[in-house]
Amino acid sequence: MKSITLFIHEPLINSVLGTRIDLSLEKASLLDVLNEVDKMIDSEKSFPVPGYRSLLHMIYNPVENRFYKQVALTAYTKFGEMVNVRDNPMGELPDKINIVLVPTGGCISEWEEAIKYEEFAGRMVKLGLQVQ
Repeated sequence: MKSITLFIHEPLINSVLGTRIDLSLEKASLLDVLNEVDKMIDSEKSFPVPGYRSLLHMIYNPVENRFYKQVALTAYTKFGEMVNVRDNPMGELPDKINIVLVPTGGCISEWEEAIKYEEFAGRMVKLGLQVQ
């Protein structure tokens, strides 16, 4: 099992889960982590950010296998080494990693709209992830 700590800076999501989420996962890519968070949110109530159906839908484009430009994302190990999760969202994460996610980063120059949920969900299934 891998120990993962995710810090999310989004008030509407924080009202459901808090700002810090500690997870233990056997399989642990960033997409697996975010999918697990979506399951946690879904078990509490519907996704709290209007216009989106899940955290992954809000921040990730599965057609192009990348995060939207407005998403601020960083990760680091327990030793403070940076891990480039943005360029490899399906890569295996190291144990004891900290991930900081700001779905709507404040220092953005352009905003990208999320793809339609039906297309998003279909693409996620092709990646092997069941979405809510």
